[in-house]
Amino acid sequence: VLLLLCAALAYPQSRTKDLAAILARPLETPDVVTFQLRQYLYHGLTKLPSPTTAGAWTSESDRIRKHLLDDVIFHGWPKQWVSSPPKFEDLGVIEGDGYRMHKLRYEIVPGFQSTAILYEPKQLRGKAPGVLNVNGHELPEGKAVEYKQKRCINQARRGMIALNLEWLDCGELNNPQNAHTFAAHLDLTGVNGVGLFYLAMRRGLD
Repeated sequence: VLLLLCAALAYPQSRTKDLAAILARPLETPDVVTFQLRQYLYHGLTKLPSPTTAGAWTSESDRIRKHLLDDVIFHGWPKQWVSSPPKFEDLGVIEGDGYRMHKLRYEIVPGFQSTAILYEPKQLRGKAPGVLNVNGHELPEGKAVEYKQKRCINQARRGMIALNLEWLDCGELNNPQNAHTFAAHLDLTGVNGVGLFYLAMRRGLD
């Protein structure tokens, strides 16, 4: 028995060249595998809530929003930064054809400021619709990119108030230290990096 065991150990039963032909033959088609994997994942999904009244829908919406903001986006952020009042400075006005632009500077968090342009109708009377223009990722122009200026001017000439906020790492915030990858450094300190981007845009609504 001992001799047979030694012989088995000396000649392993599973060698690559021996198994290649066996493993090359598929047991299921790719479509079947994909279907089975999808079904397996579906069984693990949490069922979506199904409120039956408008009030229940509103309550559930409020709950989800609060969870996303408090527990995800602003995870680790100081409450006094998140709830602090907006601080905007008007740095001058540029007159246009049927509109005017206010050059603004505002605080995202203590020690970190950003810039914005507020486009408004030249003849502004009473209430007017407000539009927050938040699209970013325009390097290096940022909020000065031509199509965005045209959009905001068009909105102002149609009677709207359009706020054009600068995006991190673009335009006047185009600094190597503002690269989006540095958000991972915030994550390492226990602060969700996406909170900075969200707060930079939410200040416009504040």
